[in-house]
Amino acid sequence: YQNAGTVEFLLDDQGRHYFIEVNCRLQVEHTCSEEITGIDIVQSQIKIAEGSRLADLGLEQDKIKIMGATVQCRMTTEDPANNFTPDVGRIDVFRSAE
Repeated sequence: YQNAGTVEFLLDDQGRHYFIEVNCRLQVEHTCSEEITGIDIVQSQIKIAEGSRLADLGLEQDKIKIMGATVQCRMTTEDPANNFTPDVGRIDVFRSAE
């Protein structure tokens, strides 16, 4: 497999890792990784598809630095009275934690 993807793990309170899954596509949350690394993952994915190697793009693991933290939120609307089927609605109130 040669492309962008995600590998998901759980980490317990003892520091043990548990494998969940591998996704052979970019996740919606890839923008969080882009924010904290400064790497345009979509652009890198395209360049790799064109034949570039990670090293050609300066994307060797020991050179990738994490800067800061990110949080991404996704809202979904579901109707609990209709077996939680997708629904539409309007946000009447939003209060930021700041």
